[in-house]
Amino acid sequence: MVPEKIAPAATRRRPRTRMGRNERMAERLDRIALQAERDAAAAVMAHDDVTARDMLERAQAARKAASLLRAGPSGVRELLAS
Repeated sequence: MVPEKIAPAATRRRPRTRMGRNERMAERLDRIALQAERDAAAAVMAHDDVTARDMLERAQAARKAASLLRAGPSGVRELLAS
């Protein structure tokens, strides 16, 4: 029999079971953006251009906020510059 080697504690990784707060909020913002896009499509079908534009702006803002959350403190500058 060959004895099994156990990795030192520094190299062992614990499976990530929970998302962080920022990632959860980014997921929520993505769901808000999807719903706003659906509402915009429904407004276009109803010939309500004002509501459609508002919903598209809401979707765009939610996606931008989600990307800022995912970028974290170090990546915000590059996102805002683009």
